[in-house]
Amino acid sequence: MDLFITSIKGKLVQNNKVLKNTKLFTPKEKYIEGDLTTPASIKNIHSISQSILDIFIRPMGLHISHREILELSQIDIGNKYTNGECPPNRNKDNLTRGWSYLVAGVMHRFFHKNFDLYKVLCPFDKNMRDYHWWLESKCRNYVIDLTEEQYLNEGIANIRENGQITKRMGHSYGNKTKYMAYIIATKNSPDAVFINDIKSTSYLK
Repeated sequence: MDLFITSIKGKLVQNNKVLKNTKLFTPKEKYIEGDLTTPASIKNIHSISQSILDIFIRPMGLHISHREILELSQIDIGNKYTNGECPPNRNKDNLTRGWSYLVAGVMHRFFHKNFDLYKVLCPFDKNMRDYHWWLESKCRNYVIDLTEEQYLNEGIANIRENGQITKRMGHSYGNKTKYMAYIIATKNSPDAVFINDIKSTSYLK
């Protein structure tokens, strides 16, 4: 693996080195018709990753006050990752617990031309219905897995072993990633895209 991007205690990490002073994402151009396709430059990958960490993961969810997206009052992981139903719980020492599905989905919206979605069964789910998600480049030499730490914390060092490429996500999670992507794209550029132009699913061109 030539490039591996992840996080440790809410900090962005590349190839075992903590990245400092990474700025939040600012689109260079407007997204026409809600198409969020973004060049997969290392700068864009870093800044979108940093936006995800700063806006959603470190604060342990986001409460929404935007008039345009009153459909959702908050964006956060499912209750089962915080109420003891599917331990370990998300907490300040385990920030990435439960985020993989949403994080990978958001990253895929921006970088799907260069990266594919991968998933593997989550070893914590006894019902075998939960998965860990991440992105790998088409050549598989570049990996983005911002939420690997939740498994490292439990002594699982090879969570991506036996992972399989998969399609984009279903409607309910697709809707959450739509709003997450909108917030990331408009944080520093309010007119970068209109929320109603972004599709919940079928966003691939």
